[in-house]
Amino acid sequence: MNYKTTNMGQAQNENNKSNQQCVMGRSMFRILVAVILLAAAMPAAAQVRLGFKAGLTVSEMRFDRDVANRDNRMGYTGGLVLDFNVPVSGLGVELGAMYSHRNSCLADGDQVYKRHYIDLPVHVSYRLEVPGAAKLLVPYAFTGPNFSLLFKQDEASNMDNSKTSISWDLGAGVELFRHLRVSASYGIGLTKSVEMVNEDATKSGSKDNCWTISATYLF
Repeated sequence: MNYKTTNMGQAQNENNKSNQQCVMGRSMFRILVAVILLAAAMPAAAQVRLGFKAGLTVSEMRFDRDVANRDNRMGYTGGLVLDFNVPVSGLGVELGAMYSHRNSCLADGDQVYKRHYIDLPVHVSYRLEVPGAAKLLVPYAFTGPNFSLLFKQDEASNMDNSKTSISWDLGAGVELFRHLRVSASYGIGLTKSVEMVNEDATKSGSKDNCWTISATYLF
């Protein structure tokens, strides 16, 4: 009986994971369509710039239950961004393709769990241009989803990783001399990225929350 119950529980977990991936796939498709429509609606005068972005991250794993001691660990990120900016209005869209290295400390501080992602952020921004100072300094704020695709992780028998996860970013920064941007943001995990298998064979899901400090150079 216990064997059958365990199999049923595992089958239910796999079914739930499959349903979650389907929902995430539909969400990613809808947001991608919305971004394409937004870009198409931008006027011909919109400025398009390519840039390089790099920064430091501090990620935190938040489990459903208090199943493990964990601590924040610093990671890093870097990649390309494509910035669409509409003059005068202050509105813009930034698309990114980033490599992200996330570190989390589990157990008693002896195990650092490493994961490697390709992040695809889609941020809508608003720039507050001050007359007379726009060429020197422009503050801005941004928000939007971040789609993370896992491609490598440390081996751990009690950890089950989701191949895709979604977070929502909120941030602000300044643009200096029209080319250099410095920003800070906080990503709120919307879907589970990791599940820990407990001693009783049940699973506890974790969502990733992440602080990021970054610099971007736009050409």
